[in-house]
Amino acid sequence: MKTGVPLKVSLDGEVEEIDSVSDAADFLQRWPVERRGHVYRSALNACSAAIAAQISESDAIKVFTGFARVAGILVAEGGPAMRLEARSVQSRMPKQGRQIPK
Repeated sequence: MKTGVPLKVSLDGEVEEIDSVSDAADFLQRWPVERRGHVYRSALNACSAAIAAQISESDAIKVFTGFARVAGILVAEGGPAMRLEARSVQSRMPKQGRQIPK
């Protein structure tokens, strides 16, 4: 099923359009092994679940879009891939006085 407006992602300088969950799953299968983390696994699981009709395709595409943003490969319409600024270590630390859940 087509998603409507294709997502554009850039990998190794090549821009690719993602029109469907199947396209997203194919793209994820080609993703470099050394760059596969928890966000990658979430996107792959969502695509697989959508293909198996366990979740909606729109939900899977939302997860894939999040993966593309985090990975810095989402191409803005008419522009280069969007880059997220690196978070500082401090921004990952809990605020003063808050307990880390156990």
